[in-house]
Amino acid sequence: MQTTTTIDGVLSTGDHKGHVPLRFQVPPGTTRLEAVFTAEPERAAGALFDNLISLAVEAPGGWRGARHNNPDRAIRLDAGAATPGFRPGPIEPGTWTVWLDVFRLLGPDPVRYRLEVTASDEVVTASPLPGGALVHDRGPGWYRGDLHAHTLHSDGDWDVAGLIAFARAQRLDFLTLTDHNTVSGIAELEGLAAGDILPMGGVELTTHFGHALVLGTRAWEEWRANSMAGVAMPALCEARTREGKLFVIAHPMSPGDPACTGCRWDYADMRPGPAGAVEIWNGPWSDYNEDGLAVFRDWLTQTWQGEGRRLVATAGTDIHGPDDAGRRHGFNLVRAAGLSEAAILAGIAAGRNILTAGPSLAVSATGADGAKAGVGDVIEGRTAELRVAAPDAPAGATLRVVQDGTALWTGDGAGASLRLSADRPSWIMVELRDADGAALAIANPIFLAP
Repeated sequence: MQTTTTIDGVLSTGDHKGHVPLRFQVPPGTTRLEAVFTAEPERAAGALFDNLISLAVEAPGGWRGARHNNPDRAIRLDAGAATPGFRPGPIEPGTWTVWLDVFRLLGPDPVRYRLEVTASDEVVTASPLPGGALVHDRGPGWYRGDLHAHTLHSDGDWDVAGLIAFARAQRLDFLTLTDHNTVSGIAELEGLAAGDILPMGGVELTTHFGHALVLGTRAWEEWRANSMAGVAMPALCEARTREGKLFVIAHPMSPGDPACTGCRWDYADMRPGPAGAVEIWNGPWSDYNEDGLAVFRDWLTQTWQGEGRRLVATAGTDIHGPDDAGRRHGFNLVRAAGLSEAAILAGIAAGRNILTAGPSLAVSATGADGAKAGVGDVIEGRTAELRVAAPDAPAGATLRVVQDGTALWTGDGAGASLRLSADRPSWIMVELRDADGAALAIANPIFLAP
């Protein structure tokens, strides 16, 4: 038996950066739902960009997923399988909702849409996911990995297996899947990692006013800050942090509207607000990463000198498919207590993290009392001895030491020993640049606390 529900409607520029619920009833005994969404025109006359409408599905018992910025607007759900972006599971009777997340509708032409939902009671069978092997924990050490990556579960051009193959080619120790507003691919990631790569859970909160990573999650996360009543970004950040997850402001200075709607961080009450980490290296090094580094340093001064709170820098490939695989990405080299998700996230939250496209950085400090510190650590006192080196720096590369936003020393990869002094809370960062000025490696700060 099949029943079909058709919903027709019109979107206007008033729906730009909004959320439109399309509700329908699912009868008892339904085992499969199939939904097809169409909208015209794809681009208004004279507009430079297509309209961007993404779909999310909410069942009576909770969210079943989303498919951001993907041209495939057909959704199939049953107990055994689901369209990428969505989670399989029993089809509950009652009121379901397909949400139209209107990321870009510039007009002036209205958009006419149709949603057709077919409910059926045919027999379905489940296809079990492969069981992943546990990764061997090698104990305390430095571990290399990615905190930001996408697949066809959102707007990527490859499946989870393709992303894992890329991670293996890069010899990563850990890999985080952060598809847009969905966690549907994480179970597959865990099943296919096969013991040689630590799979880590995550999601990219892809809002109308900025993007953020929630790392260490496998659950749907509310993301519609400032576009749904009662949903504010600082509160979302604080709630995730209380749960032990890591909240990272993503690519804060990336190109924004209308080309990449919502990509630039435009939350005035979250600069950085309660966030503990900022992604300053997104994909290959670029002008907007340079701007992001500058903003991070401004926020770093604000949080450390004003609040006594440390702020952490991260990197993420933000990779979407094989076309990006050959580029020079920045990865995270994390000093952690072990190769586990909890240990990696704890190391990053503590700032024990070097961002690198390959070369290593040796950064350490010794306080006047003989106390030793590495990246992320605090030296108590007014003076310290800093040692920096980049032993495998390529020819023409330059090391630079920056204190509180001012260049303190510049030299070659052989490094130097420098005396630091400060009369107030101070931070020190070390970076390695190539001959063209692009970043090769950036170390998280060491902090002085007089």
